[in-house]
Amino acid sequence: MGRLEGRVAIITGASRGIGRAVALAFAREGAILAVAGVRDQAALDSVQDELTALGAESIARLVDVGRRTEVDRLVREVEERWGRLDILVNNAGVLTLKRFEDITEEQWDETIRVHLKGTFNGMQAVLPVMKRQRSGKIINLTGPAALRPSNGVSDYGAAKGGIITLTFNVANEMKPHNIQVNCISPIADTRMTDAIAEFRGREGIPDHRPNPAPAETVAPAFVFFASSDSDYITGEVLGFHRK
Repeated sequence: MGRLEGRVAIITGASRGIGRAVALAFAREGAILAVAGVRDQAALDSVQDELTALGAESIARLVDVGRRTEVDRLVREVEERWGRLDILVNNAGVLTLKRFEDITEEQWDETIRVHLKGTFNGMQAVLPVMKRQRSGKIINLTGPAALRPSNGVSDYGAAKGGIITLTFNVANEMKPHNIQVNCISPIADTRMTDAIAEFRGREGIPDHRPNPAPAETVAPAFVFFASSDSDYITGEVLGFHRK
């Protein structure tokens, strides 16, 4: 029996990269999955086919996490279909690389809307279900730019820093309800890391970042935080560092 046998999970940003890797890892551990992305239904359907091949029950839905009505609709569907909701992975994100003085108000608002507001929306939407169950696991995504200076990611870093603070506070409030809220800061080889490398090369900025690991190598950390192994861990930030 898998460590997530029969657990129901929502994973946002699941059409590729870390979200896809986490969905497949959860499926191997016996989870039931709702995978969400914002615009590429074909990519989501491909992930769902992979989940089905692993024997997992799943749905795949287009959801803009910055729109609360869409997040609420997904949560309602999950609860109506499976009668519970055990895990939320807030992974959806956007990245537009620009020097700070070139960031427009529109870009700033969109970055905050997807990352920080999207995480807020996800947590507020699932907490009523988890509180009724007296159990739940929430895993939020942050990034190295939240804790150390970088180039071209001022808006992204600000949003990810806000997610860490949000994680700390919600984890503290949810302790009486047996809901654990934690944060992971992965360094993984995704389209975002490729874009960062391209930006730094274009701008002539030395690239001293750690070499990103394949997305699959960070997935076990998500399984740990989603499983009963982490029942006594909340309000923590796990960072990945690889030379």
